[in-house]
Amino acid sequence: MEEEMISLRHSIDSLLPGPGKRIIQFIGSTEGEGTSTIVREFARVSALKFGETVLLMDADRHGPARSLFFDRNPGCGWDEVVQKGDPIDKALYQIENTSLFVTPVSRASVPAYQTFDSHKILTFLEELRKRFDLVLIDSSPANTSPDGLGLSQKVDGIVLVVEAEKTRWPVVESVKEKITRSGGKILGIVFNKRRYHIPKWIYKTL
Repeated sequence: MEEEMISLRHSIDSLLPGPGKRIIQFIGSTEGEGTSTIVREFARVSALKFGETVLLMDADRHGPARSLFFDRNPGCGWDEVVQKGDPIDKALYQIENTSLFVTPVSRASVPAYQTFDSHKILTFLEELRKRFDLVLIDSSPANTSPDGLGLSQKVDGIVLVVEAEKTRWPVVESVKEKITRSGGKILGIVFNKRRYHIPKWIYKTL
């Protein structure tokens, strides 16, 4: 998967040319498409292969995965920092001695609209932009929660994750339209879990 992530990185760089730190959102249309896996690997490659300071921001309050995967038991979520105005460092967790950090979302917190649609989050994201070369947001599926759409116009670009051979194309088109109407900029689509089937004629030659 590392080669694919490097290729994805080059594609994003070509679509967002010029200097500057970036905030990229990853979002799927439905649950189980592997969005968290894709954004996690992209974060790892960006930090280790490109030498950048990277923040992986978990924005899926219905199924937070970052703290579980990295064996963390965080005491504070980024959404709590947004609402209370606490220092950002309170919700940042470094992964060992790397340049990769994670920030979790709280399950039990204020209503989503008070965080995702609040003007406070704009200030929060801009502060993150100053701190990190790359901020990657792992969002809730678009057809499961409106949280991701609430963030779409606040980021530099969006990568839509689609499970190949499972997610129906009309569903994908619907999500694309929702993101566009929300003011988001779609950079491209990643086909996850793609299967490469062996043509029958190959078996006949064996």
